[in-house]
Amino acid sequence: MNYKLVLRLLGLLTKAFSVIVLVPLLISLAVDHEHIIVFLETLLISVGVSRLFLYYGTKKTTYRLRIREAMAIVGCGWMLVCFLGALPYLFNGMGLIDSVFESVSGFTTTGVTTVRSFSEFSNSLLAWRCLTHWFGGIGVIMLFIVIMPQMNSGAGYLFNAELPGAVAERTLPRIKESAALIVGIYTGLTVIEIILLMLGGVGFYQAINLALATMATGGFSFYHDSLISFHSIYIEIVCIAFMLIASMNFSLYYKIFRGDWEAFKNDTEHRYYLGMLAVAATAIAFDLYNAGYMNFTDSLRHGLFQAISIGSTTGFASDDFNNWPSFSRYVLLILMFIGGCSGSTAGGMKVSRVVILLKASWAELLRTLHPRIVYSLKMGGQVIDPAIIGNITRFFFLYIIVFMVLTIAISLTGISIMESIGIIATCLSSAGPAFGIVGPTSTYSEISTFGRIITICAMLLGRLEIFTLLVIMRPDFWRNKQNW
Repeated sequence: MNYKLVLRLLGLLTKAFSVIVLVPLLISLAVDHEHIIVFLETLLISVGVSRLFLYYGTKKTTYRLRIREAMAIVGCGWMLVCFLGALPYLFNGMGLIDSVFESVSGFTTTGVTTVRSFSEFSNSLLAWRCLTHWFGGIGVIMLFIVIMPQMNSGAGYLFNAELPGAVAERTLPRIKESAALIVGIYTGLTVIEIILLMLGGVGFYQAINLALATMATGGFSFYHDSLISFHSIYIEIVCIAFMLIASMNFSLYYKIFRGDWEAFKNDTEHRYYLGMLAVAATAIAFDLYNAGYMNFTDSLRHGLFQAISIGSTTGFASDDFNNWPSFSRYVLLILMFIGGCSGSTAGGMKVSRVVILLKASWAELLRTLHPRIVYSLKMGGQVIDPAIIGNITRFFFLYIIVFMVLTIAISLTGISIMESIGIIATCLSSAGPAFGIVGPTSTYSEISTFGRIITICAMLLGRLEIFTLLVIMRPDFWRNKQNW
């Protein structure tokens, strides 16, 4: 392990974080002077940590980044940013665990909170809350790649760690250019959504909040009842469109931009994804109407919105689905687990992984019936490497194990097993609201301190997709004699 290299890159990452802190500091200088000290102290601490890391880090401007160092940077970098991001909440008077919870929820785009009322939050603190969401959506490491010096293939791990999935794809040959392109697309789409929301009568600050939360597939809102308070079909339509955009592979948009419609047509993951959402929305709408919960039009409206919101792991709510029939809630729970497409800001296991697992299961069934059959798994017209199938199988197994352990752990706090399943499922998938005491119109304030620590762990494990965080927790990972 090259510790000096890791320290230097963490120092550069913290420096980039300090630049982000300038945004709420400037807002505070403009609109709420009493909170200047909150962000000034945060800025001083982040700059101090950056200088400390850079002092003890390597002084070389060119270096070889191996996968091992890259894993350390991704895991430690995310935890470092989440803890530094908690400082504004802490200095504003929130407790330590609640501050970390709010920061982790923002950066991981889970979009849940323990705050009972946002009236206590200043405009600058609300802005910081939105920014953690937006930067967490595209990935703090992704932004770091854009500004850091060009390095060797180890940077590819950083890239894939931020836009994970079964079949990672780079939009351009150079990692740095790919990251810059994705950030540019992400920013442009956010601006477009802000404009569309303002055209629909949404205030400037509310439009920014909704756009940042939507593109990050996060779900932070100024209201605890999410979008229910707006009572606007137009806002729901705009959010539906951009939730879909944000939850599909960003490389597709580059291909469309350059006129490569064939590549778009040949991509199968987004078709599986849209088909899944269509089936789920139809099933929910039918269930709502059949149960007499809503009329036919409202059933279609809310069924479609909620299926896309949960399927994209955004977590917005157009209605309190906590009161919906059991079947509809089970459909939403399944959507939480699956999540969006690879290479997007959505969470969950990813559609590509689920599709490959289903195809692999079908292939094994065929081999049982016909032992001599030769069956190749394909995705998007390309044969899937057996090594990828093996990795996905191991990921799924580990995902289920982590899910079971965390569910049991949080149930020990007195929460019912069904509610525990919903809480861990939504935190691992970064979907946001669940059922029961943490429904779409509720907060996590009813969960105990130990339960909040469990959910923090679940959010981090879900955002880093388990492997990275668990690997860096192994003592042998940090031993110098290990050379990989």
